[in-house]
Amino acid sequence: MLLPCQISVDTDSCRVTYRGEIVDLYPKQYQLLLLFLKNPKYILSYDFIIDRLWDMDHIPTYSSIRTHIKGIRKAFKKVKYSEDIIENVYGMGYRLNPAINNTSQEHNSPIPSVSSFQNLLSVKGIEYLVIDDQFIIQYLSPNLIYYCDYPQHLQVGVYVGNPFPELIGLKEVFYEMRKKEDKTFTIKGIARACRPKRPEYINLYVITDEDQDIGDSGKQMVLVFFEDASEQMIYSNCQGC
Repeated sequence: MLLPCQISVDTDSCRVTYRGEIVDLYPKQYQLLLLFLKNPKYILSYDFIIDRLWDMDHIPTYSSIRTHIKGIRKAFKKVKYSEDIIENVYGMGYRLNPAINNTSQEHNSPIPSVSSFQNLLSVKGIEYLVIDDQFIIQYLSPNLIYYCDYPQHLQVGVYVGNPFPELIGLKEVFYEMRKKEDKTFTIKGIARACRPKRPEYINLYVITDEDQDIGDSGKQMVLVFFEDASEQMIYSNCQGC
């Protein structure tokens, strides 16, 4: 199997090479890589991966799968493949790096870009921010300011509790989430002060991601999504009248 980017897979010998150099993979890592190569257009969830590669008597934890994926990335980095060959898609799963197929005639279907996902979130009334394990804001979406009590404090590099006091208690929730396989937390129907362009109610979704680190610091990322729930909450309240 010859791929773009000078990656080659010999399925008879179960050997992967990059620019002629052997990529040293464990058997399960090889199987996992092959699964992504056979499904280059799709985002693969943990459950999909488990169903395809493990039997019911030896079901791995999600953490174990993340470890295998990290191992594949490290193996390719050793042979100087600069990109992460397998990408994380927050809250959804993993996909083969689109760059693998950019020059491929066999796999020419477009893969949605990050900006496409951002536009979709915006249309759905969802804004978000990314914080590290010290709860310092690393990234925020452009219109998040309309969801914020203290917009003057909303910027990258500040403690998330400054612009969002309601998230100060997030630390305890986050530490509890890290102990479990369930990496999501949801609060719905949070009432907000009435201000122009600001939702009266929001839903809050928190997702931890042990796989995606910020740079080389090893800090775990947390994604916090803010959804405009005003319409559904107002309708629900009217139904209860």
